[in-house]
Amino acid sequence: MDEAGTGVPVPVLMEKSVECIEAFLGVAYTGAFYVPIDISMPWNRAELILNTLNAGILLVRSGDKIPEEAGKGRKLVYVDALTALPLSPGAVERIEKRQESCIDADPMYAIFTSGSTGVPKGVLVSRRSVINFTEWWCETFEFSENEVFANQTPFYFDASVKDIYATLRCGATMHIVPKKLFSLPKQLVAFLNEKEITVIDWVPSALCMIVNFKTLEKEKPRFLKKIMFLGEVMPAKQFNMWRKALPDVKYANLYGPTEATGDCTYYKVEREIKDNESIPIGRACMNTEVLLLDEDDTLITEAGRIGEIVVRGCSLALGYYNDPEKTEAAFTENPLQKAYKERIYRTGDLGKYNELGELLFVSRKDSQIKHMGHRIELGEIETAIGAVEGIRRACCLYNEKNSRIVAFYEGETEKERLMEILKEALPSYMLPGVYHRLSEMPVNLNGKTDRTALKELL
Repeated sequence: MDEAGTGVPVPVLMEKSVECIEAFLGVAYTGAFYVPIDISMPWNRAELILNTLNAGILLVRSGDKIPEEAGKGRKLVYVDALTALPLSPGAVERIEKRQESCIDADPMYAIFTSGSTGVPKGVLVSRRSVINFTEWWCETFEFSENEVFANQTPFYFDASVKDIYATLRCGATMHIVPKKLFSLPKQLVAFLNEKEITVIDWVPSALCMIVNFKTLEKEKPRFLKKIMFLGEVMPAKQFNMWRKALPDVKYANLYGPTEATGDCTYYKVEREIKDNESIPIGRACMNTEVLLLDEDDTLITEAGRIGEIVVRGCSLALGYYNDPEKTEAAFTENPLQKAYKERIYRTGDLGKYNELGELLFVSRKDSQIKHMGHRIELGEIETAIGAVEGIRRACCLYNEKNSRIVAFYEGETEKERLMEILKEALPSYMLPGVYHRLSEMPVNLNGKTDRTALKELL
């Protein structure tokens, strides 16, 4: 690993495992930054990531299925072989010397997210941001060495950072949940009980699957104390199912893009939430401020007005690796601060304050449409559909070709019954023109609703 050093990318192409985490930490000790790559993704996409990194080495593990192309033009380093080797003379001293030159502004990891042009973007996060977030995360939710985490998200998804570093920081325990269990709700709950899991921080689709199949009516997770959800909107109806089944558990809604290191806001759900209500995303995390800006970059403070959610503070990523153009477009100067340069991140998400002053996520900017002369948030329609009895999941898209709102939903409710209910809940111009009832809503590798797959059904 002599090729590694401060600011050097080291991609990790391995099956999700404890050894994978060991590889991450080993890379960090050299002063370099690690880059998790999904071993099951099409090689063309993996190669785009590797070309962006221009990395000379690739960490792999014996026994994993590694594409033949992986070794072309780069050195494959087998982590299991490394651990079997004796330390070379002066190895410890060299590592300690590298550590002395590391500072908290150096990058810790890069996570690649989808880019609008089809080229993945590498979000580069500093050690400072990881430390700041981990301290806030553990203190706010009072984690201790007695916690037992159940990791759901892939390691190339930034939510996993919370499980990994909270476990390390608190001296706690983390179990990696087998992926197959997220299609087997009864076995999943049994796993939670077998491992005596106390904390889960999962995407809503995983939580919804359990209650949609009425699993909690047969067996409850007996050791759970804290449930957090993140990554997409948690339907209030399914949330209330969890709350009814486990009333003594503490719940929190977390929000934040990869560019804001895990989460930038949180909301401890301590009041009643109606089935047709949006669960707030709450207040900013430590050393972070979240603002709403209108189209003229004017600050929004009153209830009801929709603006873009922007973030400033310690949580901000360093930018996109080897992509200054996209970095400058997303990480801009704060228009509210004229006296000196200050970075903000424009999330592309729309939000608003409710009458209680709580911040709500509304939708993505690209989910705001102009239909029949009205500006419409597709997320508002999804919330209304999701509140209907018998609906498990919902997603709305806009078909530009015929100017029609298209509703996709999973559940037993008949289309005619759904249309009747929505007429009472939404104005006529917001009613979907097309309904598709699906046996199962498609999800992507992160467990979120796969809107790209749904677009192919338009």
